[in-house]
Amino acid sequence: MNELHTLIAQVTESATEVEINLLKQFLKGLQNKQQEKATTYLNAVFHMDTQYEEDKCIVTLPVTPLSYNSFDMPHGGVIATLADNAMGFLVNKDLRSEGKGAVTTNMTIHYVKAATEKTLIATASYLHKGRQTLVMECTVTQPNGKKIAYATGSFFVIDPSNSSK
Repeated sequence: MNELHTLIAQVTESATEVEINLLKQFLKGLQNKQQEKATTYLNAVFHMDTQYEEDKCIVTLPVTPLSYNSFDMPHGGVIATLADNAMGFLVNKDLRSEGKGAVTTNMTIHYVKAATEKTLIATASYLHKGRQTLVMECTVTQPNGKKIAYATGSFFVIDPSNSSK
């Protein structure tokens, strides 16, 4: 634990206000995961919020410097992760009752506008529900309705009890 305290002291000693806020955000995310308020560390650290409406999954992501690319805009990989999470969460929620899950086998994303607001919203729904494969779609927008990206994803149904951790 002393090594951790030393590292935190060294980092915070010369940290900017942005870096201090990022460290706080990261630690609060870890705390949320420990308290089971988030399902994965990725969701916890990015403070994603997940809601379900009928046959849709809506995941919101606060835009912070943690998600920035070198132009201080949300990184395309973060946007892709947000879309993948929304589609995957919906599939896995629906398969859980059968003792099954699904993993992404393919995803295509088209970026159409740069994000300018402080929140991104991914809305996922089904295009095809098969026994072994599922095809999803997801639109990433801002609260003002501006569309940022469109994605489609293919998912393969698995039995999680047969997979190694």
